[in-house]
Amino acid sequence: MTEVNVAIAGCGQWGVNHVRTFANAPGCRVSWLADTDPKRLAKARELARGAKTAPELEAALKDESVQACVIATNSESHHALARKALEAGKHVLVEKPLALSAKEAGELVEIAGRKGLVLMVGHLLLYHPAVNYLKGLLDKGELGQILYLYSVRVNLGAIRRNENALWSLAPHDISVMLYLTGQQPTRAIANGKCFLQKGIEDVVFFSLDFPGGQVAHAQVSWLDPHKIRKFTVVGARKMAAFDDMEATEKIKLYDKGVNQEIRYGSYDEVLTLREGDISIPYFRMTEPLRLEASHFLDCVRDKKKPLSDGENGLAVVRILEAITQALKSGKPVEI
Repeated sequence: MTEVNVAIAGCGQWGVNHVRTFANAPGCRVSWLADTDPKRLAKARELARGAKTAPELEAALKDESVQACVIATNSESHHALARKALEAGKHVLVEKPLALSAKEAGELVEIAGRKGLVLMVGHLLLYHPAVNYLKGLLDKGELGQILYLYSVRVNLGAIRRNENALWSLAPHDISVMLYLTGQQPTRAIANGKCFLQKGIEDVVFFSLDFPGGQVAHAQVSWLDPHKIRKFTVVGARKMAAFDDMEATEKIKLYDKGVNQEIRYGSYDEVLTLREGDISIPYFRMTEPLRLEASHFLDCVRDKKKPLSDGENGLAVVRILEAITQALKSGKPVEI
């Protein structure tokens, strides 16, 4: 296995998880760590011994032995750092969102394509075994056609000053909605409120209409008494729920639905409820971040297209922009 030398920018609360994961990934060497905080650098270096450290990423970009960069800094710096890394000829994994505008995200996609580099976005749930199990059920027709789906991603905490709850939390849910439906939405509707900080929404409700007639709805908030990470998919044949807060029983399948029947002696269709079994399928659970890192390294080695590539990141940013416009105007926005 060809060893990939990786530089990691951002060693904070989430970035340090990237350090741990890549430092333990087969065929990978974390050769550079970059962060403006010396204490965070020292902590990260304990996980990636032998790595060089610097307050900025530029030193790592000048190192010709570095093949790839992981960018886990604050969201407003994603575009600038990813652009520098791509222009330096490095493959890039950047945390969500890819950028704070579709224009900036599109620029990164263009540079990566022109230089033949891997650009991957940290849409972590696309590498979650439960989400991939759900996708498999849909692909096999187990649930029937998706009618609608909805998600709840709420908690008390992680309040940010540089982005609202939509841009902080919803990229996860939007990426899964696109993955499960296999479609791009056509319209966005949104409502939200700023309770703690002026101009920064703490809670956002949004809906997306899809060309196949499906609708997806989500609630995101960092001002809530509950910690909920839940996805529900309602199909024409069965229904499924993915609860990421469950330790083991993360997916439940509901053999429930509505049947259309023609009763004897009548030519009218009658709707009847079907109440079936609830099953809890087994699937092997592996840390999603570990799977994401492994996928990135494989894509770098083999020049493969990532599942959450730059185009996927751009699509999510476009949708975030449309939801933001709907949020501010109070009117539906075409995407």
